[in-house]
Amino acid sequence: MPAYTGYIIPLPLGQGGLVGTKDQQQIAPDKLIVARNLSYEGGALRKEGGAAKYNSTVITGAPSVLGGWDWWPSDGVQRAVVALSDGTLKKDAGTGAFATTLKSGLTMSSVVPVFVEAGKEAAANNRKLFIFTGKNAVQTLSGDGATTADITTPAADWSGSNQPSFGLNHEQRLWGGGNLNDPHRIYYSTTADHENMTGAGSGSISVYPGEGERLVGALSFKGLIVLWKFPRGIYIVDTTDPTISNWKVRRLSRSVGGVSPLGAAEVDNDVIFVDGALNFHLLSAVQEFGDAAASNLSKKLDIYSFIQDNFNQAQAAFARSVYYAAKRELHFAVAGLGSTVNNTRFVLDFNQSEGLLRFRYSDRDTCESLWIRKDTNNVERLTSGDNAGFVWNMDKTAKDKDGNGYSGAWQTAYVSGDWIDPILATVRKIGQFLEIVVAPTGNWNLDVDIFWDGSLVQTVTYNMGVSGSALGSFVLGTDKLAGDQILSRKRRIVGSGRRLSIAGRNSGAGEDFSVGHAFLHCLVGDERPGRDAT
Repeated sequence: MPAYTGYIIPLPLGQGGLVGTKDQQQIAPDKLIVARNLSYEGGALRKEGGAAKYNSTVITGAPSVLGGWDWWPSDGVQRAVVALSDGTLKKDAGTGAFATTLKSGLTMSSVVPVFVEAGKEAAANNRKLFIFTGKNAVQTLSGDGATTADITTPAADWSGSNQPSFGLNHEQRLWGGGNLNDPHRIYYSTTADHENMTGAGSGSISVYPGEGERLVGALSFKGLIVLWKFPRGIYIVDTTDPTISNWKVRRLSRSVGGVSPLGAAEVDNDVIFVDGALNFHLLSAVQEFGDAAASNLSKKLDIYSFIQDNFNQAQAAFARSVYYAAKRELHFAVAGLGSTVNNTRFVLDFNQSEGLLRFRYSDRDTCESLWIRKDTNNVERLTSGDNAGFVWNMDKTAKDKDGNGYSGAWQTAYVSGDWIDPILATVRKIGQFLEIVVAPTGNWNLDVDIFWDGSLVQTVTYNMGVSGSALGSFVLGTDKLAGDQILSRKRRIVGSGRRLSIAGRNSGAGEDFSVGHAFLHCLVGDERPGRDAT
């Protein structure tokens, strides 16, 4: 067979992740302009894992699940605790019934519940789960109790509706802050009793009270407390000295701040947080002097326009974040444009080498809350609560949501192939074949749209199934064993243009894809003066 005389152009498939730039000429070839309900797992483009209901029967009244926690009151005993929009806290023992009402009558409107594990101050003491809401007395669940109680000895400022909206466990103390009657102060318990905020050894720290509107969140990170104010201000409380009077507060930045009690998460060796405009920032890059651009991942990774066009920034205060360590992904649940519920997850993928980050998004689920829950294999898995009374186990192997299909879709940037030959930037390519390299996922199809210079010209279909014999029908020396082999699929294409973009998708229940590489086989049109370019 004679050698192919045209060009074979390798098409990068999303190694740079999602980009939001509107000017197609400014987009790098390795970026995606669509990355919907995807995963970058294994270096390929795949459909993200499925979702299954944790509770098969809706929680009575179908409330929004505003928060949840994987609670282990003792070794080997696992419970699910949720905070609901109907003003209740409920506990489940693994059946999905949420039969135990821990508390009722709470005020839960416009609340982002924060769960903090503490207690066990001495060997004989119970583990305790503290729930901060900002509108109710801090609730305490002791061990595997059937009810929660108000914290026994709250700070004097915590009364009525003036309650702390966030908390944390730091240096063997319970800390809380964000109460509206003193919004620039953080409070700490004694080390001997995490419910005692007034006894000897407890106290409070004023955090630059003349700056910003209020404290909105905090994290314990590398022996320090990091505090965020809205709309601007990041501060550090250094408690490393054993003498309380030597503790120090210093400002990290006045250029950027936080917006939500759950708007920041520790990831590997850093912290990523979201500001009031739903920009994502890297804490290690925050500078006291200078603007916020140094830390702004949204600007650095060119995703800012996408955020503006697709998310409701007015709902930023209700964003939730959680680091999914099993997949090295940081998930933010946010409200889409025009929505008042968190119906979109914006995901940062940390699996690239050299610390490179990639964005993707998912609009499949309503995630009014996000948390991590240990599965039967002791792997901590992503879990969510929706606005209709259900808790969901996320990232399931089966690519369906409660038995129903969902779309997974990607689209590459418009590329000319000029990285293999500069002349390709200015000439018309005549498409002949599109070849994709896949790992087999099943006997279903991936539809791929072919766009030339912004116009949809053709849709070609690639089967994602195995080629070969199944185990049991395999004949040594005759058959090829089906399984994890890599397959090249080639389809004839039509059309021509200077720049090509390809878009893949499927949506059937159980359908997946795993696409690692793509190649455009093309000829170059005659573009000499006076001749038709095609």
